[in-house]
Amino acid sequence: MKRWLLIASMVMFILWGCGDTFKGMESDLTIRVTGTPGLKVSGHYAFVATGEVPRPQNVEGSVPVDYKGKGLTALCLFRKTSAEGTLKVEITRGGKVIATSETQAPMGFVSLTTPPPEAESLIGQILSRFLDK
Repeated sequence: MKRWLLIASMVMFILWGCGDTFKGMESDLTIRVTGTPGLKVSGHYAFVATGEVPRPQNVEGSVPVDYKGKGLTALCLFRKTSAEGTLKVEITRGGKVIATSETQAPMGFVSLTTPPPEAESLIGQILSRFLDK
């Protein structure tokens, strides 16, 4: 978990500092929150785009709901506000599911981010140099 936070923080720092360098690499992302119909949830999400500081959005509501944005990565944390039901969160890029997690735990939560970039991508190469991989 700490490793993911470190990677996400580094990605945000790199992207913010690089301005429009990675602009062409951004893609359409969707955070899909589903589960037991009508389940009440609260949480926050952010899309990390180039040249700007991510602004987490705080939300409350019922499933199902989609949050759409454009960027290089997305991150979110949602929690059930009741003991019953299932909460499932997916992140999609171009209609393809790239990350998913779910919980049935009472008052459970799901924390999710897009996977790290592929090693051969420019961002992947930059990150691997920072992380000495």
